[in-house]
Order: sequence, then C-alpha cells, then structure tokens
Amino acid sequence: MRRRLSTVIATFVLVALCVVPANAQKTLMGGVGKADITPPIGTPLAGYGARRGAPSTGVHDPTEARALILDNGAEKIAFVSVDHLGFDHGMVERIRAIASEATHILPDHIFVMSSHTHSGGGAFMEMLPLLANVLAGKFDPRVRALYEQRTADAIIAANKTLKPVRIAFGAGEARGISRFRSTWPPDGPVDPEVGVIRVDSIATGKPMAVLMNFAAHPTVLGPENMTYSADFVGYARNAVERMIGGDVMAIFANGAQGTIAPRAFLGDDGWQRAENVGTILAVEVFKVTMMIKPQDAVDIKLVRAPLTLKLVPTSVFPPGMSYPPAYDSEINAISFDNRVAFVAIPGELGSILNFQVKERGKLLGFEKTFLLGLTNDALGYIITEDEYRHKTYESTISLFGPTFGSFIANESFQLLEKLRPVEKKKAQ
Repeated sequence: MRRRLSTVIATFVLVALCVVPANAQKTLMGGVGKADITPPIGTPLAGYGARRGAPSTGVHDPTEARALILDNGAEKIAFVSVDHLGFDHGMVERIRAIASEATHILPDHIFVMSSHTHSGGGAFMEMLPLLANVLAGKFDPRVRALYEQRTADAIIAANKTLKPVRIAFGAGEARGISRFRSTWPPDGPVDPEVGVIRVDSIATGKPMAVLMNFAAHPTVLGPENMTYSADFVGYARNAVERMIGGDVMAIFANGAQGTIAPRAFLGDDGWQRAENVGTILAVEVFKVTMMIKPQDAVDIKLVRAPLTLKLVPTSVFPPGMSYPPAYDSEINAISFDNRVAFVAIPGELGSILNFQVKERGKLLGFEKTFLLGLTNDALGYIITEDEYRHKTYESTISLFGPTFGSFIANESFQLLEKLRPVEKKKAQ
C-alpha cells in the first residue's frame, strides 16, 4: 500500500513538474538594440515626388532601426521602429526570416514599424516602378538588402541584451503639434493621444526603454531638404533620452497619421521647427513616463489576419503601368493584460477610422486602444469611402479601392474581438 502510495505521489510530482511549462516564467525579460540604416550618400531620399529621385547630398542625423524585445515566457515579441518612408511586406518578411533564425522569435511576433520620415533612404521600391522612381528614386536591390539586414541586426542586438525587467503602460496628450491636413471633411478630427510603454531594468531600477506612440507625418522638413534625417522623430527621441538620463533608449511608433500633418509653428527653419515639435512631444512622453507605475509581469496575446488584396489603379498610375493582380499583406493586434490593445495597421490609417477603431476597443472593454501605423507593410492611405468619393489627395494613393478603409476597420474590429477581455465576454 505504501509502495503504491509512493508511486502515486512520485507520479503526481513528475506530472506537476511537466505541467509547469516555460510559459510559467515569472520574470519578464526585455532587451533593446539599434542599428544605423542610413544608405550611402547619393542614394535618393524617399517621400516627396518633387525631388524626382535626385541623389541625397549628406547626413544631417543618422536614420536608425531601434528594437525592443519582450519575453514573458509564453510569448516573445519584438518591436522594431525604422526611420523610413515605409517598408513593404516583402522587406518585412525578409527581416523576420533573418532575425527569427538568430533569435528564435516567431516571424509573426516581429513587428516592423516605419516612422514615415520623408527624409529617409529611397531606392527600395520594387513594385510599381514608374511611380516608385518619382517617390523613392530608382530601385537598387543592394540598398533594399541593406535596410533589411541592418533592421534585423537591431533585433538580433536587442536579443543579446535580454535581462529581467518591469513594464508600465500609460497615455497622455500632446496638443497643438498636429493638424488635420486633408481637404475632406472640413475641420476633420485630430488625435493628440500619446501612448507610452516604459520598460525598466530590475538591476538598476531605471528605465531602459520608452516606446512612444503618436500620430503625425514626419514632414516638418520639406522636399528642399536633401540630407538624411529622422525629422521631428529624431529630436523627440533625443530629448526623451536626455530628460530621463542613463542608458534609456527611446523608440518611436507612428499612429494613424494618414490625414495628420505636423503643426510646426515655431522656428526660423525646418530644423528648428522639427526640434520644437519633437521637444514638445518629448515633454509629454517624459511626463507620462514619470507618472506610470511598473509591474513585474504581463500577459501578452497576439492575433493576426493575412490579407490578399487587389490593386485598384488611381489617377497617379501612369497609363500602361503594370501591377500585380494580387498583393499579400497582414494586419495584427496585441493585448497586454487584457487591458491595453495595439492594432498594427499595414499602412496610413486616416484619422476618422482611427477614432472608430479606438471606440470599438473601448466598447469591448479595453482601457486603451492604440494604433501602430505603417506596421509590417506600407499599403498607402486607408481612408473612408466618403473621403475617397471627395477625391482628396489621400484618395489618389489609396491603392485598393473606395471600400479599403472600411475593410481594414472591420478587420481591426474582428481582431480586437478575438482579444476581448475574458471578463467582459462572461459578463454579457
């Protein structure tokens, strides 16, 4: 009897040990890394058609890839922000392949977020060459490969610095530095919200990463600028790092900036105006960063929807230009502790749709819902059918037809529904 009881107990202990999985890891791990993605001087800049693919003349401030990795034992994810007009899905898949092999992060757990600076490197657009040559200069496969490899290098570097961390989430508002730029509707909505993720090193007790989320085109610098720059984004990062001090890395994630321009109202030239916009944003980020309280652990959930899209030519398509009949992309969402949600939009979401997605997140029970624009793809403008019908500028580079905006909004709603807090589901 005792032998049988001992066997039962031993079996129970063995099963219990097996049931305590790696995903029961109590310590949250985090790491940061960065890489310079600035191409050689002479490579065209990307963003303004007025430049007509002219070569760059220098580097004002380096364009970078900045990565943050979080690993709670169950899910390991990487955010990497790039100072670039917008990486397409093929580039994202290549970055994921390189980084995943080195870090064992699942490819679809890597989120590549383009800042959309119009003073970053060009020569990367492989599709729609007649249009690409105007916006980004002549395609160069070596330059495209440079962006991919160095962005992956930032993720790989972050993985090498993993250490025990705590995490905090918060939000504030940076009013007066952004404006609705489209021609329809008149006085369209502007979202001043600033989302913040702070990651602290347990060893030092100090912030090691601050991810800031804010919606605005990095276009303080105009087409006359021919030097590489992160625009106001670089100034914001530098200011946040100075204010916090230590070894903190500031990371910028653009929001639903499709119809939102910067409101650069101070300064004698583009550089001063960019610095002022960046500094005002940084002050709000710093305030939020200092107010929020960190926690030792966080639950992470992810959902993804693959997309197969059909291009619909607009007035910017030159006559006779060829284009693929279908294009594969994706849309993603992440939740932290069933409280905070991020929807990763593969393009430039308009402000009207931004508020619709945020409101849906609120109705589903999330305390906050943030949008990560130009994440994992750069599909052009994503606007409402009404905006498309009024032939706004954005409609000319909304490449998938008048209903594309409502389609992306509905996909966002469905992803948020899948991540919906469990207690909210039970209550209904």
